Amino acid sequence: MQTIVLLYKAMKRGDFMAYYFTYQKKKGEYVPIDITKSKYFTRLSNFKNMGMSLQEVDMFTMMFNDEKELRRALFKEGLLEHRYSGSSLSTRLLRNNKYYKVMYDFLYQKDIEYVMDPKLVINRVNNKLTEGDFRFVNAFANNYLQFHDCLSTAPEVREFAMQSIRDGRCSKYFYIVDENNDNPLVRMTKLLIYKHYQKSNGVIIYEDVVNYRNLHSIIAFINNYDKKYIGEVTKEQISMFEDNSKKKVLKKDKQIEGQISLFE
Repeated sequence: MQTIVLLYKAMKRGDFMAYYFTYQKKKGEYVPIDITKSKYFTRLSNFKNMGMSLQEVDMFTMMFNDEKELRRALFKEGLLEHRYSGSSLSTRLLRNNKYYKVMYDFLYQKDIEYVMDPKLVINRVNNKLTEGDFRFVNAFANNYLQFHDCLSTAPEVREFAMQSIRDGRCSKYFYIVDENNDNPLVRMTKLLIYKHYQKSNGVIIYEDVVNYRNLHSIIAFINNYDKKYIGEVTKEQISMFEDNSKKKVLKKDKQIEGQISLFE
């Protein structure tokens, strides 16, 4: 129980919306599963019935190594009928009596370390750049273009990523750092993950408060991408980045305008 409480504290900032763990009964029809009855579920929020926080959903799924184990547990505990044992599972929001999907894949045990320490997520994102996986950087920026927290940074990252893809080498603009010594990709990721504000001189101050919905989304996005493309980054791409990394950092980037959190 102590471990669970520590994990929940690491996930302390929620978005105060009720989520539902669902299976697809038929095309367009989703039915909630009452995982609150599972021995693996821990109720720490004040939501009633089958509604739960995103953190509670994640704490439940992170009890398992993968989807196969998760499905086996649901079936064994009688929470999912055998005829639906192969149906699509997802986390959804309820609006006007209809369930809408809002998340990527579930998080599992391997993701606990990223939930406990978001810095590892930032490193994981930046490693994609250092490995020369510009396709990931482009997809990552595209996915968050409309998020208020990185509304001006995401388009820049996308532009630099597309330039890197066209030129076959890392764009020089990825070597420009801001006052926090962050390159544009790291800055974008931190803006999404951490609560922050901008001082009058333009310097961004990050607080030790996590926007959990964004953190979950980033972890799930990387997992989803890796399932599709892992292993396709070539040694040639890595070599191209390493050759360019020897270049001197050009200059400090211009200040970006303050951001407004989408989930405040």
